[in-house]
Amino acid sequence: MRYTGIQPQYFPRLHYFARILNTDVFVIRDDVQFVAKHKYPDGQTGWSYQVHTPIKTGSGMYYLRVPVTHGSREHRIVDIVPTYDQTWVEDHLRTIEFAYRKSPFFTVLNSDLHELLHHQSGSVAELNIRTILWGIARILELPLKSDQLTVESIEAALADKGTFRLRKIKQGIHIDSGISPDQSASEKIVALIKAVGATEDYCGGTSVLAYLDKGSMKKNDIRMTVQDWTCREYPQLFSSKQPFIPNLSIIDLLMNVSPKEAREVLASND
Repeated sequence: MRYTGIQPQYFPRLHYFARILNTDVFVIRDDVQFVAKHKYPDGQTGWSYQVHTPIKTGSGMYYLRVPVTHGSREHRIVDIVPTYDQTWVEDHLRTIEFAYRKSPFFTVLNSDLHELLHHQSGSVAELNIRTILWGIARILELPLKSDQLTVESIEAALADKGTFRLRKIKQGIHIDSGISPDQSASEKIVALIKAVGATEDYCGGTSVLAYLDKGSMKKNDIRMTVQDWTCREYPQLFSSKQPFIPNLSIIDLLMNVSPKEAREVLASND
């Protein structure tokens, strides 16, 4: 059985959905430390996408950002709270409307986004999980309203859908894996994989370079498969001004193409 574990991200990018939909069990790593930025193996620093997502405007790529309460370095994603005393919700909705109002699916999706973002989430993890579940529901054309976006409802619907491999979704904070704070990142991942009964880790190339211990995986009879997915070009707005931008937020794909076409983009090249 194939496992993938990824931190919950805000309206994740397309490779995120390609990865989770091509696995048997997706563990939402809401149990790990919150960070706004990562230092990557090549030495560069970039957004962690826990509170950022990239969309396309007439000026090019633009990042939507969720402001949060400031926590300590030890705070988990599930402990960080969006700051609702700021106007970011309306700002995001206005920016999305400005960028996508001429897209073929704006009218269909706009009410979804209003309902989703006007629901005040108790944590960044909760907010991000709702955006992930919304993306899955839209990709698979599941007839779920905003208040029905739960892990349980999506899992039930996935059982009837054979389009992708994904069948189970679990939150890291709810898994009894015996993880202790003094364990390495690889040891924690091995514990999670064993706890969900998986034998394969479907991982990203960055994690392999940054912290995964291949020896530990081999010792525990866990196969490592690195995601190899390339974003296929699809219709985007502003093509006369800006070239195609790959791997944007799920918002961009769903605004521009039908769910059937979105499934084809996400299923390709992997």
